[in-house]
Amino acid sequence: MIINNIPKFTIQSKNLSRNKIQYNSYLNNDIFVKNCSFSGKSESKDEKSFAELKKWAEKTSFIDKVEDIVYRTGRILGSGFEGKTYSIPGTNNWVLKKYNRGDIIAKKNDRRSLIQIRDFSPRLNVGQTIARVEVPAGGDYSYVYYVLKYQTGNSIGVPLSIADTISDGNIKRHIESLRILASSPQKTFDKCIKDIDYVTKQGYEFDCCNPYNFMYDKETQEIHFVDINDIKRNDYTQFGEVLYALLDGEFAINYSNSDCDVSTKNEANKLSNEIIRKFFAAMIQSNSKFSLGTYFNNLLESSLLDETLGCTDKEDKINKLRLMNLI
Repeated sequence: MIINNIPKFTIQSKNLSRNKIQYNSYLNNDIFVKNCSFSGKSESKDEKSFAELKKWAEKTSFIDKVEDIVYRTGRILGSGFEGKTYSIPGTNNWVLKKYNRGDIIAKKNDRRSLIQIRDFSPRLNVGQTIARVEVPAGGDYSYVYYVLKYQTGNSIGVPLSIADTISDGNIKRHIESLRILASSPQKTFDKCIKDIDYVTKQGYEFDCCNPYNFMYDKETQEIHFVDINDIKRNDYTQFGEVLYALLDGEFAINYSNSDCDVSTKNEANKLSNEIIRKFFAAMIQSNSKFSLGTYFNNLLESSLLDETLGCTDKEDKINKLRLMNLI
């Protein structure tokens, strides 16, 4: 039996209209699954699988060290509304996450335990949770920590938390992010489209409001994903949502509407158009289509697609995309 029991949260994320969107964590039911990968190969073939984690944990007494990792030896890799993610000394295969809420559960344990969580994306590393560590807290309660697959690459764009700030530092970060993606080869986008389709078909939703959930690995020239924790709520393809994030979403739109220096804005537009061109080419090659999701609507209502599509009105853009067989 593999147990899913990540705490249920209500997380607020802002979009351009400043309306709040609520997301509920998905891992809240116990699930019986075969202990194998989606492709039929043994899970142990994946060096970041639970099977490999269990073997490594037994050799290193990992579960006895989780508190020490969180409070002393682990390096903070990410910090947000829901919690902090820490490096695990001695391995680059997994990371440890402690939630700000839900880090204690109503469950009595007599000893520490490492418990498997179903890998919903066995063919693709999206930084998914594969296990939890339960530590007796006394009485009928236990502390809980989560183990995620380590993801490689550097985060894209300007973090959502400071996307309202049009500063020299954020502009530099924005343009550099666009430059890296725009200069990446077509194969980067071809694989990205396939990966988006795979995650969507698995039934899960990208968190596209924050570009920091998308990473670019210069060594492999691949776009990687993290923070995919929610079941997809609507029947949409998510290509437009991911394109919004890759273009640096909220900051890009705020920046394009600002009174900043025209020359740097023109550079950002040129780089964005190259990203859009390669993204569209990958979609056409794979016969993929956009759906009108929340963030894609924000993108259509902005000026970021104007030059590529040769029009400014949202309905005209949609019609142009239909002519291109992209909707």
